[in-house]
Amino acid sequence: RSRYEGMLVALPVEHWPAWADDSASTLAQRLLALARHIKPSQVATSKRGPKVDKPKAWVDAATARAHVSTDRLIKASKSKRP
Repeated sequence: RSRYEGMLVALPVEHWPAWADDSASTLAQRLLALARHIKPSQVATSKRGPKVDKPKAWVDAATARAHVSTDRLIKASKSKRP
């Protein structure tokens, strides 16, 4: 409903064409018409490359299923301190 503040960042007011002083709906229609001619591939900065597969670390099943009490870990860490 008001002028797009981002246009001020991209382009100062003195460089706006004469149709920028029209109503908000007219301005929006004009900008949409211009946007229809933009090719996204030309505007994109970079293309994402393929993901690199990382090998999964192997862990023994018994180790993976083993439960360790948090209380025991806290007590062990306190006993190691001087």
